[in-house]
Amino acid sequence: MRTTIRTLVGLAAVGAIALTTGCGTAGDKAGGEKKTDTAASAGAISVKHTRGTATLKAPAKKVVALEWTYAEDLLALGVTPAGVADVKGYGQWVTAGPRFDDSVKDVGTRQAPSLETIKALKPDLIITSKIRSDANYAQLEKIAPTLMFDPYAGGGEYKEMRDTLKTIGTAVGKEKEADKALADLDGKIAAAKKKVTDAKKEGSEVTVARGYSTNGAAVVEILTDSTIPGALLPDLGLKNAWTKKADAYGMAKVDVEGLKPVEKSTLVYVAAKKDDPFATSLPKNELWNDLDFVKNDRVKALDPGTWYFGGPFSAAQTADQIAGALSS
Repeated sequence: MRTTIRTLVGLAAVGAIALTTGCGTAGDKAGGEKKTDTAASAGAISVKHTRGTATLKAPAKKVVALEWTYAEDLLALGVTPAGVADVKGYGQWVTAGPRFDDSVKDVGTRQAPSLETIKALKPDLIITSKIRSDANYAQLEKIAPTLMFDPYAGGGEYKEMRDTLKTIGTAVGKEKEADKALADLDGKIAAAKKKVTDAKKEGSEVTVARGYSTNGAAVVEILTDSTIPGALLPDLGLKNAWTKKADAYGMAKVDVEGLKPVEKSTLVYVAAKKDDPFATSLPKNELWNDLDFVKNDRVKALDPGTWYFGGPFSAAQTADQIAGALSS
């Protein structure tokens, strides 16, 4: 039965040689079995990415993900990665979706993963992002075919996330699972929108933020339309109150005075439980307390584990959290 499945996957891959969605790829949970002649002759899979085109002899089986987004994508496809950068951090900041089992090896930090640990896993594919691995791409390529992607290159992070998932699905022989994951996401967004509609909040203006402290000072970052939360707002029947420019990552750092133009909106935010300036330092600021959304109780904390930059599980959680904040 297993050989038959591989044969069908391999034949399907022949029709996907010229895949050009511009995103990542990953590996199946199974691994370590001897390759058969059938798999070897099934045809290659070519995937375009930031560094060009990578060719896999067959759907990848053992994958290392050096960015949390791609690790989440693998889980959404029902695939367990062989290794992930900063497994503990993932568990803290990305709370949507299933957890990693004990077989997943921590390969170091996202900024500086351990090449030795990755090599020891003998992966047949590595997935990473430009922001993390631009400098050591050649070293990763010596270990295994490496796909690099840039969610911030243009076109919006939400569309890029969806395209990435479909590309990964093709690369690991999980096209149907990718389509189902996106259909499930669309269904959850529709359910979240119903919450907004039922609460009669359609058309409301929302400011999406995250906050943290640096050297004791509050830092507030506003997310624009190019981000995943910003792109989800219209799908929820809401409007992004922030219309000004942002940085290369789709966010804008503001001080308290910079929040004045959006004070008539509802402010929803994510912050760590142990570092929440919206609940600690900002309430000591007179300008903050004078903002309309503060005076009228329209500052809403989302689950601290809501990851604005993830895959389909995180996007669904973000939509549900925002809808819940508006309807509470």
